[in-house]
Amino acid sequence: MSQEAFRADREAVPTSQGPGAEWAGAATESFADFADRVDGKEDVPLRASLAGGVATLTLDRPHRRNSLDLTLSRHLLLGLMCAGDDPRVRTVVITGSGGAFCAGDDVESVRRWRLGDRVDTPFDPITSDAHYLRVCEAILHLPKPVIVGLTGAAAGAGAEIACAADFRLADTRASIGSCLAGVGHVGNVVLMSRLTGPARATEIYLTGRMVSGAEAVHLGLFDRLCEPEEFDRELAELAGRFAALPTASVGLFKELRERSWGQPAEYGLRLQDAYHLKTHATVADAREGMAAFAEKRPPRFTGG
Repeated sequence: MSQEAFRADREAVPTSQGPGAEWAGAATESFADFADRVDGKEDVPLRASLAGGVATLTLDRPHRRNSLDLTLSRHLLLGLMCAGDDPRVRTVVITGSGGAFCAGDDVESVRRWRLGDRVDTPFDPITSDAHYLRVCEAILHLPKPVIVGLTGAAAGAGAEIACAADFRLADTRASIGSCLAGVGHVGNVVLMSRLTGPARATEIYLTGRMVSGAEAVHLGLFDRLCEPEEFDRELAELAGRFAALPTASVGLFKELRERSWGQPAEYGLRLQDAYHLKTHATVADAREGMAAFAEKRPPRFTGG
């Protein structure tokens, strides 16, 4: 790639829109208002809460192993959009109730879609995009760290959501896999391959097996494993630690990660340097971090 092309891409990095410029959230309410509106409602299979800068979204269809129907997938996407746009949210946690994370798209909803139902299924009625796809895109581009907490199985679209997250904490009961070849479907290629490499993702797809425990950690599908009785404490501690990070810098890191993925190393390094300079220019926490280092004290990050 020519030096002119490098300079053009470097100059294309936005400097006036603030961090997370690629985030395209369109929330119309704060996350706290969203949580108040949906939490505990019988017709909404999602629980939401905000405490200490941590927005928690809990998939709550335990009778269907938290599989995604239209209502759950739409509310999950809206919750992510509200969290991304709300400056009070510093990190996001996604977990599931009832001993499962997410079994994928709801099979009955998919069956109705195949029969022509374009209204009450987890697919866009115009484009036929699966809603899990939009959820994954929202997680990848959300300008804050996203943690998935797994206490049970994540399969199909559920595995995609887990693989899109920035960190996966699992207890020893958790497992993750594709299960799609067994029903004649394709998926779990792009995001799972980013974690395991294409050969292992292919093996998981072909065999239909669920991966758990130390093997899942070894393959990069889980970042940390804990005992069930330690899960809630570990998740709260991890979320609190991420919420104390310089949130705007994390958003820029994620934006850079997505733009540089798969690019030639020299191109990626030039882009990385441009984002480094942007951090100096736009992120208040970057100035606080440098001042704290010089003064030999812990930094006091505010997220901006």
